[in-house]
Amino acid sequence: MKQVITQHGWGLDQSFWDNYKIEFQRNGWHWQDNERGYFSKNINQAKWIKNNLNDQIKLILCHSLGFHLIQENLLDEASHVVFINSFNNFLPSSKKRNLIYRSLKRMEKKIMLFEAEVMLKEFMHRSFLPNNMSIIFQTMFYKNLENLNNNLLLSDLKKLYTDRNSLKSFEKNCNVIIINSKNDLILDQDSSDDFIELLKKTLTKKPTLIELDNQGHCLTNLNFYQIIKRTLDNKYEK
Repeated sequence: MKQVITQHGWGLDQSFWDNYKIEFQRNGWHWQDNERGYFSKNINQAKWIKNNLNDQIKLILCHSLGFHLIQENLLDEASHVVFINSFNNFLPSSKKRNLIYRSLKRMEKKIMLFEAEVMLKEFMHRSFLPNNMSIIFQTMFYKNLENLNNNLLLSDLKKLYTDRNSLKSFEKNCNVIIINSKNDLILDQDSSDDFIELLKKTLTKKPTLIELDNQGHCLTNLNFYQIIKRTLDNKYEK
C-alpha cells in the first residue's frame, strides 16, 4: 500500500496540493491532506491507515513551515519524507538575519492592523516567482482570503523567527528527499543549506537532494509525481 500525507506551509491551505495529487491517485496512492485552518475552521489532522503489509510506503510531503506544523507521530511512522523548500530555522545565521527578521515583523504588524489580505497577496505572488500563479489557484486563494483566521496566521508567523537548536523528532532511518528551488525568493539559501547539513548529520541514510531550475518557493508547472517516482525507483534499484 502506498500512502501520502501532506502538510502545507504558512499562508496556504490544502488546495496547494490539488494539482499534485491527481497523478498520485491515478496511480493507486492513497492521499490525505492536513489542513491548518488559515481560511476556515475545517482543521484536519490525517492519520496513517493501518495494515499488515511489509512493503508499504508512507510518504509525507512537507512544504516550507509545514515541517514544523505536522504531527510528530506521523513523522515517526513515515518511511519517506519529502521536504519542499523547508527549513529548521527560517532566519539564517548570516548577516542577512536582521533584514529578514525586520521583514517578518512588518508582516506581523500588517496582520495586527487587519491588512493581512493585501500582504498575503503580495507574499503569494513573490512565492511563485519567477512563475505566475495559475488562474485556478489564484481564484481559489483570493476567495479563501474572505474567511481569514488572523489570529492563527499571526501565531504561526512567529514560528518563522523561532530559534531551534535541534531537529524536530522523526524516524532517523527514513528515506528523505530534499527539493530545493534555485529561484526561491522567500527562503534564504543559507537557511536551506543549514537544514540540509543538519539532516545529513542526523539521519542514518544520506538524504537525496533535488534542485529545480526556474522554480520559486511554491512549485508550479512540473510533473511532481514523476520526480518522486523516479527518485523512489532509483533508490530501490540501489
